[in-house]
Amino acid sequence: MYSVNQVNQFYCVTASTLVGDQSYSKLTSASNTGAVVQCKSADGSFQYFQYKSPGGIIATDRIKKGKVKWVTYTPAEAMRKPLRTWTIAMNANDPATEGTPVVGQHYIINFAFRNYFGMSDEDTYEKFTAAIAFGSASDLIANLAVTLAKNFSREIDMPFTISVKTKAGSSAATYTAVTPNTKVSDLSDSDTSLVASEILLTEFVQPYERGRMKLTSPDFTVRFSPIVVSGVEDRVWATCTEGVVSGEYIKNGYETADLEWFCMGERGDQYRGKDWPLSITTPEALLVSPTGEYDYVVIHFWDDIDNEGPQKSERDMTIVASKDNRSAAKLADLAASVAGAAGLDYYTVVTESSGKYVPVATAAGLEARVADLEEAAEGD
Repeated sequence: MYSVNQVNQFYCVTASTLVGDQSYSKLTSASNTGAVVQCKSADGSFQYFQYKSPGGIIATDRIKKGKVKWVTYTPAEAMRKPLRTWTIAMNANDPATEGTPVVGQHYIINFAFRNYFGMSDEDTYEKFTAAIAFGSASDLIANLAVTLAKNFSREIDMPFTISVKTKAGSSAATYTAVTPNTKVSDLSDSDTSLVASEILLTEFVQPYERGRMKLTSPDFTVRFSPIVVSGVEDRVWATCTEGVVSGEYIKNGYETADLEWFCMGERGDQYRGKDWPLSITTPEALLVSPTGEYDYVVIHFWDDIDNEGPQKSERDMTIVASKDNRSAAKLADLAASVAGAAGLDYYTVVTESSGKYVPVATAAGLEARVADLEEAAEGD
């Protein structure tokens, strides 16, 4: 069996996975939804999966031995996207100002957003904050932050939160949240030795709707308008440093839910909202939770037909399982078993820390390597 239209077949494991070369069915009508069984033909020429879907027991395409290009296992941790930050501060290395404001100059910071409403770089949106220098760098930073909060207060969806790094006397520095109601004196006040040193922008998680509104990160560039110092334009009076928030990230459940929506739509348009309200959008039919984290196994395989159909029809089979269900889903073991049954020498694992692909030898691959070494030793 080899389906025609589903280029990427998607299965979400919410119960257990029976890994191994099962030659007969292990699933029944009483099996839990989301259960998977790896099956193999008696002669080992192909393998497939039985899956208890919300609609009943189904069988996947047959994956023929020798017709698998790769198998990849990716743990959920490797797909986390840390929240981004942007730190704006006066440039102490600016040869013209050395980080000291020029009294009377208009200091303007522009934010150029791309793809703000549509899907084109031509769809841009400009916001800014501005302040006139009249005192210290601390006062300028505070004024820029307060103005920025007010200018963004009319936006329905904030791209980031705003805070200012402040320090009073000998006390430790802290970050103070800035809202449209914040006063400049809350951030910088010479009477209380309160000093503002930098503006911190932290990515705000954007709105999301499964299958209709993708979760994206704000895409913008920070630009500093020039000031005039001794008759010469100065564009480097401040710096913007990008970073990430330690321990805070966007989970891969959102993109996994979108992938499920798309792949289920290949099975029938009722999954994509056709004939609304008689469409399939219930949790019983869509098993992925956008707020969860999911491990992935991707099997890239192909098939062809002799004579009149020699072209290779390639596709992916994507199997996901919640990180919280890792011990029962056994996707890491499944990847190794599938690769071995397919005759591959190795499969790949995406490391959590670096995101790099690391090859892992299968049992067949190790045997072949040992045989090669023994043959080489005999030749010597």
